[in-house]
Amino acid sequence: MINTVDKVIAIAMAEEGYLEKSKSAYQKNQKVLDVKEDGAGSDNYTKYGRDLINLIGSPYANGVAWCDMFVDWCFIKAFGTDAAKNLLNGWSAYTPTSAQYYKKIGRFYQNNPQVGDQIFFNNKTGQICHTGLVYKVAKGYVYTIEGNTSSAQGVVANGGCVRCKSYSISYCQIAGYGRPKYDGTIATKSEPQSGAGTNNTWQNLIEELQKALNAEYDARLTVDGEAGMKTLQATPTLSVRIRNTKPKTVKAFQNLLSYWGYKCLADGDFYTATEKMVKSFQQEKVGVSKPDGEFTAQKNSWKKLLNI
Repeated sequence: MINTVDKVIAIAMAEEGYLEKSKSAYQKNQKVLDVKEDGAGSDNYTKYGRDLINLIGSPYANGVAWCDMFVDWCFIKAFGTDAAKNLLNGWSAYTPTSAQYYKKIGRFYQNNPQVGDQIFFNNKTGQICHTGLVYKVAKGYVYTIEGNTSSAQGVVANGGCVRCKSYSISYCQIAGYGRPKYDGTIATKSEPQSGAGTNNTWQNLIEELQKALNAEYDARLTVDGEAGMKTLQATPTLSVRIRNTKPKTVKAFQNLLSYWGYKCLADGDFYTATEKMVKSFQQEKVGVSKPDGEFTAQKNSWKKLLNI
């Protein structure tokens, strides 16, 4: 088996939205662990803990913090137990120990993150307390997929959910990056891959939006790839209410969200998966305390998205 970084990232990203379960829900129906959103609680019961107990045993358990277990589970699913153990340098459910494994073999870095790195975070006292996987590095930001976190800005070390997040590379609570020795070359992505066949430079994404606004809203914009005030003024309100009625505009919008690190399928259909990314963007980038999933110029969402 070829142990390439794309395999573990794909496994991890497919888990986004998984919620930890309450002990009572688990006791009532153990199969609830395999359902993303059912049985949600704050007792740290997950399928990740269950599977690791069955496959490895100690040091894994349910009912305890599971961010490190999420990473280990993804590696096992991607590569099998033997290769996963080799890539992670050992088994641990305790983040300081996992970081130490990388340090012992000289594969722990404090700068220049790469896709596939295991990122580690410090708490406010300086101790490593949380971990995740890096899936993109772009424009001074590192983008992660983490277990046992939330959509709230900054490090959330016991948030109960698998979420995609982003941080400035200079973010003070990043302790460093453990680098598994994958097969092949790891390329640091400067931009996400969203729509199939889309050339995702910033200029091309703005041109795609301008063309869509002209076609579906008669905006009469100059298609120049410049996100100025005229483009901002032509932006519509987007939400689940429009569903797939404006597919060109929604697809362009989805590609822009993915450029910012809020990855969603660019299919032209504003449905629940896109709404979740919109709410995360509103909360983390616009500063909306109670995001509603409605994207409007009046609420500064479009202004932030277009970087105006």
